[in-house]
Amino acid sequence: MHRQRKLYIVDSLASIVFWAPIYIIFNIFVLRLELWQVLSLAAFSAAINFAFGGLFGRFLDYWRRLLLRSNR
Repeated sequence: MHRQRKLYIVDSLASIVFWAPIYIIFNIFVLRLELWQVLSLAAFSAAINFAFGGLFGRFLDYWRRLLLRSNR
């Protein structure tokens, strides 16, 4: 597997691992959704997060490189 593809998958999985528990807790305790609603929304959110999490990781890497370069 290519390095870029691996980074994309890792970024996507890291995004899901970080946001899913927050999202689930928010939906249960703040929005007071039923369990089936929370699980279906979490599954949908995970799919969207997997699709775009890698892109967001690339976006963050770009800004980090840009800002670190300008701080020198």
